[in-house]
This record gives sequence, structure tokens and C-alpha cells, in this order.
Amino acid sequence: MKNYFEKSDFDLFDINGLDERMHVIRESIQPVFQHFGDTYIDHVNKYTGFEGSFHIAQHRRRTTNPPESTWSALGGNKRGYKKYPHIQIGINEEYIFMFLSLVDNPKHEKLMAEYLLSHPALWNDLPEDYYVSGDHTKTAVNKAEEEMIEKTLHRLVKVKKGEIMLGRIIRPDNDVLGDGEKQETFFKETLDVLLPVYKELLDLYQEEERK
Repeated sequence: MKNYFEKSDFDLFDINGLDERMHVIRESIQPVFQHFGDTYIDHVNKYTGFEGSFHIAQHRRRTTNPPESTWSALGGNKRGYKKYPHIQIGINEEYIFMFLSLVDNPKHEKLMAEYLLSHPALWNDLPEDYYVSGDHTKTAVNKAEEEMIEKTLHRLVKVKKGEIMLGRIIRPDNDVLGDGEKQETFFKETLDVLLPVYKELLDLYQEEERK
């Protein structure tokens, strides 16, 4: 059983039919998610001091249309992750990603967005190859430049459907595909950049929960 992504994994998005695509996701993608989840969850929990869980999206609510992307999540508790800040590893038709994510209206999202806006040192000096997205249902991403992150955070504060995903991507032509060692390095380096921001948000979240 493979434990890393390959270029051929993108072919799954050419498969029509919910059951057919889900079969390939379960056979070829979810074992990779599980490998990376098992690899990093203890490291994340040790860094944050929070006993987070690892989750793999099952897409059980879908009845007709196959998923346009599939993902896993480091964070949250055993019951779920969407109401928490969390870190996603996933794949869509254009790229594989590791993103720090505030999506689907998590609790305290405006507070977390305002915190990031008031602490720009956490995110305004990211490496060149980092990206930001304001909508997890779309593949479009922008370079994680200060102005674009600020714009995305302001939208998160003002708009109910506002979101932010921040991290790195692997496109189909990247030479890390098919190379487990290079992927381990890619995800670990990305994680180490995202973890300080994630910990700040998680600490803020828990502080609010204790009130």
C-alpha cells in the first residue's frame, strides 16, 4: 500500500459517478492521508499542548455528485474538526495542499480573524511559495502576500461565508510526486511554518471556550 502521493492520483477527478470516484479515493488517497496523519499528529499535539485528533473526510452526505476535492484534518477533537482551527492535507483537480484552515463557520471565527489582523507578524513574512484561499469549495488560490491575506481576513470578519486557508500546494508537475522522502520533507517544513500561527489560534479558541 502506497503512503505518498503520485501524479496519477489527479486522474481520480476524471472519474464520473459518486461510487466510482469514492472507491478510488478510499483505495488510493485515504491510505496516504492516514500515513501523513499518523506521522504528524503527535508532533502537532506536542507543539500545541492540545490533544487534537486526526480525521479523514468521508463525504457521507453526498448522494449524487462525486467530491471535487477530498481531504484530511489534523485538529479538533474526536467528534469533529470543522468548528476548530485545523490543518488540512488534501487534493483537488489542480493541486495537493497543506493549509491552516478556518472554514465552514468555525466557532469564534471573527475573533480569530481579528486576532490575526492585529498580529500581522504571524503571517506577513511567509516564504514565496505560500498561498491563501478564501473559499474551500474553489481551487483558486493567491500568493500569500500581505495585502491578499489582509483582504481575506477582513472578509472573514465581515461575511458569514468568509473563510481562510493558508499554506503550500503541490501541482501535478512537481517532482515531489512519487517521492515519499521529498513529500515528508515538504509537509514537515510546511507544518513547521504553520504551527506557530495554528497554536496562537488554538490558544485563543480554548481561552474563549473556558469563559
